[in-house]
Amino acid sequence: MLVARRWWSRIDVCAHAPRAASSVPSAVSWVLHRDSDVLVVDKPAGLPMRSVNGVKGVDAFLADLRFDLAHPPMTVHRLDRDTTGCLILARTREAQRTLAGYFQDRARFARGGSDPSNPTNAREEPESLGAVRRVYWALVSATSTLASRGTIDAPLVTTHAGVTLKPGAGAKPAATDYEVISRASPEISTAAGRVPALLALEPRTGRKHQLRVHCAGALDAAIVGDYKYGYRDVSRTGGIADDWRRLLRDVDERTRRLEGRAGSSDSASEVRGPGVPLHLHARRVEFAHPSSGGRVRVVAPLPSHMSLACEALGLALDGDDGGA
Repeated sequence: MLVARRWWSRIDVCAHAPRAASSVPSAVSWVLHRDSDVLVVDKPAGLPMRSVNGVKGVDAFLADLRFDLAHPPMTVHRLDRDTTGCLILARTREAQRTLAGYFQDRARFARGGSDPSNPTNAREEPESLGAVRRVYWALVSATSTLASRGTIDAPLVTTHAGVTLKPGAGAKPAATDYEVISRASPEISTAAGRVPALLALEPRTGRKHQLRVHCAGALDAAIVGDYKYGYRDVSRTGGIADDWRRLLRDVDERTRRLEGRAGSSDSASEVRGPGVPLHLHARRVEFAHPSSGGRVRVVAPLPSHMSLACEALGLALDGDDGGA
């Protein structure tokens, strides 16, 4: 079990304007996997699961993903608005029940807590929970002492201000496995010992904002661009905190220009925050096919803002699709 220095404390909330979804490419271009029962799509950043306040969500594009069926696909799980990558959709009611059941089984397992009779205080997962695995990649602002791998076991509480790490009544069990894929050279670390690192994260549970809060609160490694949960790139005096975070600002400007030339943004409708985007990507999903039972494994390419950031920071990817 990993215990953080401030794992019980409330995480500061910094109010930044969210990035809203602008005009996006055809949803057909998102498709990573398609068969008669299942779609896996590469969700763009800035796209909530449901349309709200004039901002289109995933639900607004489902009709474009009907293909040969008379009805649109159905969601079985969710990704945060600014998280990119693999999103599983069901094409039939039977597939939806089976796929949603994988996530419900995992939620029921999480509610059961740990087994005190187990000397390691960890329970073996039922076989059904292995039916779905999700691996995320996150670019974080880490300490130089961050261990190369580990498991975060820290309960979460949802409040009006967000999600916090807190023990006691009302807390819900939450666990995440992590592994450092690549760590930048110590030469670019800050005076406080901060260094950019790319992590693979595999949630054992599916709590709201779990990965973001576990990184920030338990690992003391806020995800780049997650201003809500502790990422800071501007000092109290208004200057950029250090060189590598200034570099990420430059990368973000390059990404915006690339998106503009590709016609994927609309300056009239786009509302972007003052900082860099969230660098959290659903890199890989694996699950048992709802009809055949065979394993389906899908990998989503890194979005441009993350691939350019990793390149600029000298983070080696080595063609690995990650795994915690």
